[in-house]
Amino acid sequence: MIAQQRALVRMPEVVGMPLPKAKAILERAGLVVRDTVFEESYEERNTVLKQKPARGQMVYAGETALLTISRESYVKWLPSLFQRNDINGQNFIRDFLWIIQHLFATVEEQLDSVHRFVDSYECPEEFLPWLASWSAMVIDQAWPVEKKRRLIRKSVELYRVRGSIKGLRLFISLFTGHEPVIHENVWPFRGWRMGVTSEISIDTVILPTVNLAHVFVVEMPIAYNNVSMEEVARIHDVIQREKPANTEYYLRFAAEEQTSVLRQFFSIGTQSGIGVGEAPAEAITSEEDLQKALEASRRQPTKSSKGVDEAEESLLPPARKRPPLPKAPRADLAPIEGQERTRADSSVMQAATQAIKTADTGTKTMMGDKKSLDEKKLDDDKGAKK
Repeated sequence: MIAQQRALVRMPEVVGMPLPKAKAILERAGLVVRDTVFEESYEERNTVLKQKPARGQMVYAGETALLTISRESYVKWLPSLFQRNDINGQNFIRDFLWIIQHLFATVEEQLDSVHRFVDSYECPEEFLPWLASWSAMVIDQAWPVEKKRRLIRKSVELYRVRGSIKGLRLFISLFTGHEPVIHENVWPFRGWRMGVTSEISIDTVILPTVNLAHVFVVEMPIAYNNVSMEEVARIHDVIQREKPANTEYYLRFAAEEQTSVLRQFFSIGTQSGIGVGEAPAEAITSEEDLQKALEASRRQPTKSSKGVDEAEESLLPPARKRPPLPKAPRADLAPIEGQERTRADSSVMQAATQAIKTADTGTKTMMGDKKSLDEKKLDDDKGAKK
């Protein structure tokens, strides 16, 4: 198998350039800078003094380049006795301190570029949450890096509008992508409402009265069915963090179109209500409303001669059409299991009572007839005497 041949590149000239610029040029040419050597010089700090490979040399792409840069040795901070060279021109303390300078070179580079960490457009991405915490700015990890850097740069300006309607609307739109409508001094409940099934002590809600000066309603332009539970929790989190501490809020989503119009009257149940399921009469404000009310009254069910509505009369059993059977036993005199004797005794007592009543009536009739004959005879005797 033939190995793939690497491309040849020409070594560019980087001597006399600052180290960051030299690294950028070499990386663009396809080379890698991994090692740097410090050398004491009067040139500006981190200026490239030597390069290997040399300028114009052809090398393979991906090769390592070695750069020698200018630095001041730590030996200058020591007494002059330690800065002298020996008879061979060597200084052990200077060479030993170069090792320490190489070890702490990364720390020095970070200290030299510490100003980059307070600029949102230059600091590393993993440093952005720490930078945002300086102004109490919370960023979403799902946001693009450009959006994070831009909002952190504007965090001080955004902090000025926190706690206001403008700031609340802005932060909700940033985290959700939908700009809400906020209604101030509005509350959807008046302290007492009935539930769906209208069962007392089960789903009846009794709420304390609220101060309308400290409440508001957040209405999202999206339907609740199109929002996940994570997004709802995020909206609540944003509102709790950005609203004033002495206020209360109510979150509402866009309602779907209703097929029926809700009436503003007190109702219990689905088809019934106070007033036998009828809505209260609407106010008559014009001649057209009066004509509609009269037509509605004409269409109401009329009552029969017995005072029963036609709707109620349809529920009554039909009248009996056949005559009763002759000599049919009465239902109230029919024997009952376990009470035959009592029922028979009752029948005998009723018959005796009826006979006594009949005898008393005959006696009274006879006495009345006898009294009438005596009075007639007395009248005849009085006439004869005269």
